[in-house]
Amino acid sequence: MLDDFRLRVFAAVARTGGFTAASRELGISQPAVSQHIAELEKELGRTLLTRSRDGVTLTADGDRLLGYARQVLHWYDVIAAAFAKDDVFSQGKKPPAPVEIKLSDEKIARIWTSGGDIHIEL
Repeated sequence: MLDDFRLRVFAAVARTGGFTAASRELGISQPAVSQHIAELEKELGRTLLTRSRDGVTLTADGDRLLGYARQVLHWYDVIAAAFAKDDVFSQGKKPPAPVEIKLSDEKIARIWTSGGDIHIEL
């Protein structure tokens, strides 16, 4: 099963372009970053990064994973924020109701925000 920290390490390597820069950003050693990436590649059975003297670049599989990883990590962060001690919704306040827009006689669009995202439901 994919580990959220491994996804965070992978996203940091992709964002920073290197293992050393990612290790500084995450506050872990460079060998630990390498190990997390190696374990992720082994688990998925795919090469995610191309390594060179100039840093790393994403393979096609790595690029595909990065899109999913960003989404998964975003929702982990939303969950953490929703259950944080200072979460106003856990103190009895209700989130704003969705705005409804009539598109036709039969269709309504609902728009709302949560965790800094805009959601649209048709």
